[in-house]
Amino acid sequence: MKSHYLYYSFDAWLKNRHKAKVQKISLDAHAGCPNRDGTIQYGGCTFCNADGSGSGLMQKGLSLTKQWEYWLNKFSKSDRLKNTKNFLAYMQSYSNTYGCLEKLEKMTTELASLEKCAGFSIGTRPDCIDEEKLRLLASLPFQTKWIEFGIQSMHDETLKRIRRGHSVQCSVDAITRSRKYNLNVCVHLMAGLPDETKEDFLDTVREVCKLPVQGIKLHGLYVCKNTQLAKDYRANAYTPMEQEDYIRLICDALCIIPSNIAIHRLTADCHDEELIAPEWAKLKGHIVRGIEGLLFHEGKWQGCKNDVPFENPYTALYKKLERL
Repeated sequence: MKSHYLYYSFDAWLKNRHKAKVQKISLDAHAGCPNRDGTIQYGGCTFCNADGSGSGLMQKGLSLTKQWEYWLNKFSKSDRLKNTKNFLAYMQSYSNTYGCLEKLEKMTTELASLEKCAGFSIGTRPDCIDEEKLRLLASLPFQTKWIEFGIQSMHDETLKRIRRGHSVQCSVDAITRSRKYNLNVCVHLMAGLPDETKEDFLDTVREVCKLPVQGIKLHGLYVCKNTQLAKDYRANAYTPMEQEDYIRLICDALCIIPSNIAIHRLTADCHDEELIAPEWAKLKGHIVRGIEGLLFHEGKWQGCKNDVPFENPYTALYKKLERL
């Protein structure tokens, strides 16, 4: 059995839905964040650097369309992706629904015009969405529509500690409202947050799985330069998780996540130039293989302690997808 037959990856979800390979393209809309610009507070979450995530192509002056064309051209030269016909627009950096409705309308109009675009996944905060914006996203002419919420924890004490700027109830409300518009919901969860135990993280996973979510992204917290967390780390006020502990914790989390929830990510992406600690955060492929290997060695799979305790449901699914 291949080790990736042990959880429902987002790649598998996309292929199952579109009956073909779908490749994500990260786009940067130069979105803002109310947690950085003073609307809520200045400086953002304790772990967030000023550059955000994503490709950074917007900083080079490229529009969404030009960014899209850049990646299509790059992928057309790849042996693995040159025949791919379906792409997913991933609005990754910062809070892409923050601001006025007109700003979101302009962005989504551009998305709808992109060549070979089969859908979108829009990253945002749970306090940056409302009925008008949800109605707009739901109206877009795509087969696949995802909204991603960075909620990180289902413990209000932790959210205050990391200066998240919203409550657990805010997350619950945003998830519930999004599903009323038939948007697929993915939530981002962080393991290793300050003063949280492993059981605290697993409690977050359990609470999230009670909500109408279709996807989960699992991240390990790492220390970035120019953040409050970096100051805490240097003052010995924060200690990152060890690699082996993270692998074990993510395996334990997968076991309690229902089998039909797509796993968008098992660990975070980080840039070498921004990372302070831990060093293992750079080893994404190694961490993923470690998680898969531990599941395989222990005879476990996603949902084995939830809805599929007796039989691994993924073997037949992946064999079917490999024939597409």
